[in-house]
Amino acid sequence: MSDILEKIWGKEFAEKYRQALAKAQAVPQEKLEAIKRFAIDKIRESLDFHVKYDDLDIILVQTASDPTKFPVVKTSAGNYKVGMIWAGSKSMRGPFISVFTADVDIANKLAAIANKPFLLVGKLQEREFAGDKTYSFRLMGVIEIE
Repeated sequence: MSDILEKIWGKEFAEKYRQALAKAQAVPQEKLEAIKRFAIDKIRESLDFHVKYDDLDIILVQTASDPTKFPVVKTSAGNYKVGMIWAGSKSMRGPFISVFTADVDIANKLAAIANKPFLLVGKLQEREFAGDKTYSFRLMGVIEIE
């Protein structure tokens, strides 16, 4: 969609629209607090470090031990991808998940510190690729674990 927006209104407008859309889709802070309390209580019962809250997925992930192995990448759609470790992955390739966000600051925050855990709020997707499972996550909120 960003290519169409760029063609019609220009790159600056398309970026402004992507940022506004990301903000509109973000989970409000008050709801994140309720989700945090819920997830801290319920995720210990989960076998795959994943729980549902209403229509949202909450997963426990962590950054890589070497953050340079998973740099932030800007996608052709105009959002940002961060590779993270998710122990709930059933992929033969390992416990990896691609996390997508429209906010470069959040992407950089997720990739910055080695072995840092986070609860991510959003939409989990599982797909088949070359006979194996792959996972992606559309990020709508971040809960830091202190």
